[in-house]
Amino acid sequence: MILGSSFCQMVKRSLQASLSGIQEAKRAFARKGWTQDNLAAEVNLRTRQPIWRFLSGRPVERHTFIEICLILELNWREIATNPPAEFLEREEYAQPLASDIDKLVEKVRSQRFDKIQDQCGILQLLDIGRPVAINDIYI
Repeated sequence: MILGSSFCQMVKRSLQASLSGIQEAKRAFARKGWTQDNLAAEVNLRTRQPIWRFLSGRPVERHTFIEICLILELNWREIATNPPAEFLEREEYAQPLASDIDKLVEKVRSQRFDKIQDQCGILQLLDIGRPVAINDIYI
């Protein structure tokens, strides 16, 4: 099955800066007075290669592209060439709903209760020859 170009555009994992976006990013980068190593550290990257790729208009992983723009105080949609319209803003994907997490934790706990109790419900104390249940310990 051959996928349409609009679908391929939708699932693209990388972004690249437009010519005007590169110029704007370089101005913001210069205002910060940083080196590429400084910016890489701010974005929590191991190397400066993604920074170099970003500033030279080459594709960069989407999350890295967005983080670089965030650190440089730029709107990533204005910097990117053909940004995907349906992609969520950083705040939308970075903040999972607390109720969803609570429900997931409850579900996992109920499914794994016996294993959790078996692995974590007993404590081997140094001066006692037998294991002691957590509920039997008085502090």
